[in-house]
Amino acid sequence: MAANLEWIREAFCVQTYLFTTTGLAKILKKGLSEVDLEAAICKDWPEIIEDYPDDPRGPACLVLGWPGSARPLHVLVGYGISQDVAVEVITAYVPEAPDWYNPRVRGRR
Repeated sequence: MAANLEWIREAFCVQTYLFTTTGLAKILKKGLSEVDLEAAICKDWPEIIEDYPDDPRGPACLVLGWPGSARPLHVLVGYGISQDVAVEVITAYVPEAPDWYNPRVRGRR
């Protein structure tokens, strides 16, 4: 099953999303906050740029959002097969070279 952006947006906009065991620590270490994530997903037009429905750890997707600034933000989100399954933040980061050519296109790995 493919990721459903509406389910993900709703979880962020009404603040019912969760963090994986290390998710919150990872974003705080990168200087990001829950407010940044919510702004990136709830404002304007977030988009799923990569979907990993068959990930062995569970379905996940990479969401690109713009939290009210010129900088883009990637949020890696775990999701379930229905809206009843919690949306979880795995990590979030600002996409930068050399890993990303631009916010939508991967660079070298």
